[in-house]
Amino acid sequence: MSDKEEEFKQVKKVKEALNKVSPSFCLAKWIQVTVHLQNGFTHSCHHPTPHKIPLTELSQDPSALHNTVAKKIARQQMKKGERPAECGYCWNVEDAHPDNLSDRVFKSSEKWANPYFEKIKNADPLEPVNPSYLEVSFGNECNFRCGYCSPYVSSAIMAEHVKHGPYSMVGGYGIDQLKESGHYPYGKDEFNPYVEAFWKWWPDLNKDLKVFRITGGEPLLNPNTFQFLEHLKKHPMPDLDLAINSNLGIPEKTLQRFIDDIKFITENKLVKSFQLYTSVDTYGKNAEFIRFGLNYDQYMKNVRHFLREVKDAELIFMCTYNVFSVIHFSKYLEEVTELKLQYLNDKGWTRVHLDTPYLKDPVYLSCYILNEQFWPYIEKDLAYLKQNALTPQGVQLYYDHEIGKFERILNWLKGLSESQHRDGNRILFARFIAEFCKRKEINFEDYCPDYLDFLNYCKSLDSQNT
Repeated sequence: MSDKEEEFKQVKKVKEALNKVSPSFCLAKWIQVTVHLQNGFTHSCHHPTPHKIPLTELSQDPSALHNTVAKKIARQQMKKGERPAECGYCWNVEDAHPDNLSDRVFKSSEKWANPYFEKIKNADPLEPVNPSYLEVSFGNECNFRCGYCSPYVSSAIMAEHVKHGPYSMVGGYGIDQLKESGHYPYGKDEFNPYVEAFWKWWPDLNKDLKVFRITGGEPLLNPNTFQFLEHLKKHPMPDLDLAINSNLGIPEKTLQRFIDDIKFITENKLVKSFQLYTSVDTYGKNAEFIRFGLNYDQYMKNVRHFLREVKDAELIFMCTYNVFSVIHFSKYLEEVTELKLQYLNDKGWTRVHLDTPYLKDPVYLSCYILNEQFWPYIEKDLAYLKQNALTPQGVQLYYDHEIGKFERILNWLKGLSESQHRDGNRILFARFIAEFCKRKEINFEDYCPDYLDFLNYCKSLDSQNT
């Protein structure tokens, strides 16, 4: 039996065990959590929409960053075999076919979840529990103004919204709406009760933590990230898988401080493992356009600097594959391949990995709006990944999951049919680009000349529509 077959067999066993408790039981609702401390939102599993953490609950128990009343009710529903509405993604997968394995099963099979099965099965769903997997953003400090990002995630976009207001072409989600919905973030120098609660909770929280990932904003511009790293130097967590996201577009001094800290932590084995997740969506000027603030050449220099200095760490390229990723993605893949070959660990395995989730929102910046003239680019890149999966010397450069994730993008796009909805989003794309360039005071053709024909096509749809 192959490793894949054995893994699948074990996952099916987890499904059977979950269903013996109830057909809606899921460990992620108990022990996986993402907390947005900049505005006090939380969710367990990445599928449900984050909900606000009531300050009244937080004042009584700092673990309410995770253990909100809303989650306790959902856990209670799961124990009774009822389906929480927020988990509709998995219910849709499972209802499509009885043999389908949803993320309810896959997440519950993870090494940070499955060992806690018996404990959670027997736990009172209304009692607080510590997560084993925690993702946290301390704030929205960020120096980039990415096209698909939001003001409560990036302080640079927030400043832009204060100056220009929301984008008019989509009706906008302005500052007033952010405040009304509770999404408006605390400022960098403003007292934040959610950050305070995190540090109050930490002495108890860290006892059960197996995976800790710091995201943002740009985490390396937030002092809490470095506060944590300093804490780690004095209080090692040798069973912890630590990960940090970064755009690596930070000042040289800040980057070097980060590298020195991680080098010390990994060389002294203060954690079990360290992974740097870094964001870039394609090659060169196209990447600089959609992730505005990026200097692509300097970015790649910073990537190499980190990999040279920190030898006991992995680096994962997070590519949010979008409308501007396609045409020059092959050049980006060539650089990734070079890095994969150059930086191997002591076992001869690559320390560099590629993750290509495709952009879903906003739809008008998604590959969804592209037409079949772009398919050959993606087909060529998929063929490249398959051809370079294994070197003649036997080094595995691209793994099945890396190739499979990219291949699903092509399969998804080829399965789409033309519709008014796609044309409507193409029109929104043309309007967005006009406003985006005006705000940034740039010319589109200076960054994306190869996309001019497509932009003009979208403009023509807009003209026909009006």
